[in-house]
Amino acid sequence: MNCAILSVAFWLVIVLTLGWLPTDVADVHSSRTQMQSRAQCIQDSELSENLAILKLEGTAVAKAHDSLLAKAKTSPECRTQIVEALIRALEQASKDNMNQNEKFFLWQSGAGLLAELRATEALDLLITNINLTDGWSASLSEYHVPALAAILKFGVPAIPKLQTVLSKDSDPSKRIFAALAIASIGGSQARMALTSALPSETDPCVKKFVDVSLQAFSNKAKPNHISSELNGKWLSAFYCR
Repeated sequence: MNCAILSVAFWLVIVLTLGWLPTDVADVHSSRTQMQSRAQCIQDSELSENLAILKLEGTAVAKAHDSLLAKAKTSPECRTQIVEALIRALEQASKDNMNQNEKFFLWQSGAGLLAELRATEALDLLITNINLTDGWSASLSEYHVPALAAILKFGVPAIPKLQTVLSKDSDPSKRIFAALAIASIGGSQARMALTSALPSETDPCVKKFVDVSLQAFSNKAKPNHISSELNGKWLSAFYCR
C-alpha cells in the first residue's frame, strides 16, 4: 500500500512539474521580450536632445521629428515613452517663461507628432491650448495654430471634449476656437454639439459664430459640413466681423 501511494505521489509530482513548465518558459520568454523591447527604446539623453532640437528652426528639426516618429513606431513601450515625454515638454513650456519663439516651435513640432501618433491621451492638453497662436498672423493654417491643427487630425473622437469647452469654459477665446474645431470636423455629432451650445452662449461673437456655423451646415452637397458658398461668411464670423 505504501509503495502504491509513493508511486502515485511520484507521478503526480512529474505531471504537475510538466504542467507548470510551459507557463514558466512563457514567463521567461515574456520577460526577455520586454527587456529586449525596453533596450530598443530611445535613451533619455537622446530623447532630451531631440526635444531640445524641436524648439529650433531648420533642417535639424525635421530630422529630430522623423527620428522620434520612427522610434515611437518600433514598439508600444517606445511609443508610450515618447508620447509621455512630449506631453511633459509641452506642459512645461506652457508654464515656463521660456523664449516665446522656442515655445511656439516646440508646440508646432510636438503637437504635430502627437497627432501623427494618434495620442488621444494628449487631447486634454491640446484642447487646453487650443487658442495658442504664434502671435504673428491671424491665419488659421496649421503653421500658426499648432494645437488646433493637431486636434483636427483626431477628428470626431475629439468632439466630446471640445463640446465641454464650448459649453463650460469661461474664456470666450477658447469657446470660439472649440466651436471652430467642432465645425471644421463636421458631421452629425458636430451639429448636435453646436446646437446644444447655442442657447446658453452669452458672448455675442461666439454666439454669432456658432449660429453661422449651423447655417453653413445646411450643405446639400455634404450635409453637416461647412458649405463652400458660406465659407467666407463663416470665417468672417470667427473674426467677429
